[in-house]
Amino acid sequence: MKKRLTFCCWNCDREYSMTREIEDKLQMIVACPFCGKEGVVDLDPYRDNATSVYKSLDAPATPAVPTYIFPAVIPTAAPPDPPSPPMA
Repeated sequence: MKKRLTFCCWNCDREYSMTREIEDKLQMIVACPFCGKEGVVDLDPYRDNATSVYKSLDAPATPAVPTYIFPAVIPTAAPPDPPSPPMA
């Protein structure tokens, strides 16, 4: 599902919005259009854990798609440093 989201850059602290495909991943990487730095967004805190209960024997055949409840502005974090190569 595509959704327009507003992010706050971890580096320059400016807000920007973009349309992103929300999938079943727990993290996504976004790039700030102002400073060019990449940021990591953790989607797990925004996952809605509500369960649908059906009063019918004909439950939907499609698997449940996770839903999210996003705040007005989603904070980003600095990406983790890549592991350094072993020294020989």
